Amino acid sequence: MSALEKDEILALVTNSELPRQMALVQLGLPRSTYYRWLKRQAEGRLQDKRGGSMIPWNRLRPEEEEKILTRARASPELSARQLALSVIDTEALYVSESTVFRILRREGLI
Repeated sequence: MSALEKDEILALVTNSELPRQMALVQLGLPRSTYYRWLKRQAEGRLQDKRGGSMIPWNRLRPEEEEKILTRARASPELSARQLALSVIDTEALYVSESTVFRILRREGLI
């Protein structure tokens, strides 16, 4: 919902001749939402914020995957477990054996 729509709802509830609780019930707006919007309106930040990063916290970044693939191509004799341990020891990057296996399988190296 846009900031303008929120502002209109707040004005509607404020200017309503009904008690605040009844106006909120008729609009189907929870009290907690109304008071949160009211507080944010007073602070001048009624617009919603976009959430965090586009990459989830538990997903490898492309450059991290590239480090794994580079090491795998340099040492094709290593298993996924050995490769994961090698990356952990040398690259200061924690990656599980199963993640390494999935990356190698996706790239056709297994």
